[in-house]
Amino acid sequence: MKTVFISIFQGVEARNILRTSILKTLLKDPQIRIVLFTRSREKADFYQKEFNDPRLIYEVAACPRPGGLDKFFAWLKFSLIKTETTDLKRAMAFEIRKNPLIYFLSKALNFIVARPAFRRLARLLDFLLVKNDFYAGYFEKYKPDLVFLPHLFDEEEIHILREAKKRDVKTLGMIYSWDKITSRCLIRLLPQKFVVVNNLVKDELIIHNDVKPENIFIGGVPTYDIYFNGETSNRADFFRRIGVDPSKKLILLGTMGKTFSNSDWQLIDFLRGLISGGKISGDCEILVRFLPYDILEEEELKKRPGLVYDYPGVRFDSRRLGGTEWDMGAPEINHLKDTLSQMSLLICYASSLSIEAAIFDKPVININFEFKKEKMAMKSPTQYFKTEHYKKAVATGGIKLVGSGEELIEWINKYLENPSLDKEGRKRLVWEQCPFKDGKSGERIANFILNQMNYPTAAELRGISSRV
Repeated sequence: MKTVFISIFQGVEARNILRTSILKTLLKDPQIRIVLFTRSREKADFYQKEFNDPRLIYEVAACPRPGGLDKFFAWLKFSLIKTETTDLKRAMAFEIRKNPLIYFLSKALNFIVARPAFRRLARLLDFLLVKNDFYAGYFEKYKPDLVFLPHLFDEEEIHILREAKKRDVKTLGMIYSWDKITSRCLIRLLPQKFVVVNNLVKDELIIHNDVKPENIFIGGVPTYDIYFNGETSNRADFFRRIGVDPSKKLILLGTMGKTFSNSDWQLIDFLRGLISGGKISGDCEILVRFLPYDILEEEELKKRPGLVYDYPGVRFDSRRLGGTEWDMGAPEINHLKDTLSQMSLLICYASSLSIEAAIFDKPVININFEFKKEKMAMKSPTQYFKTEHYKKAVATGGIKLVGSGEELIEWINKYLENPSLDKEGRKRLVWEQCPFKDGKSGERIANFILNQMNYPTAAELRGISSRV
């Protein structure tokens, strides 16, 4: 029996691992045992009810907050890469702290140390000097053969990796999203191999984290497999489910969430006003999709009777806004697939929904104007169009940015009349972000994990060479 450690500290990790064919494919091998690490007993019990194979073990093991040198390197990692997105985030932090000295010192430090030589030195010192054996007991208990870490930007996963490297256990990291490399920080320690979703992320991992190309495997986007597999609900059933007349054209509005914007309700009211005022041609209805990690404002809903909306997900900590403690089950994921299939048009600010809509060849409009001027950039919903990953997406021509209400009306009507407009741009967007359309990315990644377990570790290689 071989043992794999997998972290599911964040809701998006659970969606990528448990709710794709990664888990199913791993468990097809009868010699595989999996230990899943979560942050809370509530989450462990929640997942265990649904994923209860006898070879699945749940451990609640959230690492304490870093201190001493650990805290220093956890802070330093934000200065060791420099991108347009990290520059934007540094400017937003200045708005909060309002300390020019700290801002300019942080910019100077970033300019000096965001280089390969400093990154190599930081990683070496981090590994040698930081003493954190929080996960040592789990390694002693289970003797893992491989550690698979899907979100190496969190300190828990870095310390699992640290323990694995000390013990010469095989290590594999995953970059599951299109924005993580350019928008977060340096990955403090590097695993032996990486799995990434596409070539763009591979290139970013090489540039900003100095990973060798031969150590990167492109597996695809496992959460998108469902979009290429199986049927969707028929139109009549889906529209009955959401309470809308199936003869109407459906406009999906993706919200930004209160963490990032104060404009969602204004946008909702504006679009509803366009429809009731006859500015949109044809008979349309709006379906508002709130984020699974957002807190729904019940008082605002009461002010808008008749609003059709989805509020997917389970929130494990309903007090935290924009948190990572959430989950979306299979029925909700299938409902999203049906929505993308049956809608006529997507309207949102910067969002990964733009890619998902393009997979179904649905026109995508992104709002690049504000209903009121925000005092702080961090609450401006348009700031994210300045990020590196989103600029690349817009450059494909698959996303229409509109800069005013008049332009929004114009393009809603154009797309409703002719949905094939910008079709080639949407193809380019999908091709860049989702390289595999066979619905087997989860299976591909799981097989790569299994294959890595067959390669000898450095210690095993030393043992082999000493016997020769």
